Amino acid sequence: MMRVKVERVSRGLHPSEVVVAVTTKSGKEELAVDGRSLQDSTLGIGWPVGQEDGYYLVELPNETFRGFWRVWVPKTDVICNDAARIPA
Repeated sequence: MMRVKVERVSRGLHPSEVVVAVTTKSGKEELAVDGRSLQDSTLGIGWPVGQEDGYYLVELPNETFRGFWRVWVPKTDVICNDAARIPA
């Protein structure tokens, strides 16, 4: 499973929601997620669908407030349980 580092920004609209920020190539992107999906300040994501210049293109579990599902995140912010399988 892949995870990306996030930081908590605030509580969401629903009791179980949390607003988090993901660092991307173009700045921080915020999205609301279920608080139970966070683990040690990381959020589960899809497998990278692209890579370039130290960044992975990943799919987030929810749409960001600006309408993005896929964002470029620093490779250093992506964590894989099976490091041997992560693309270089």
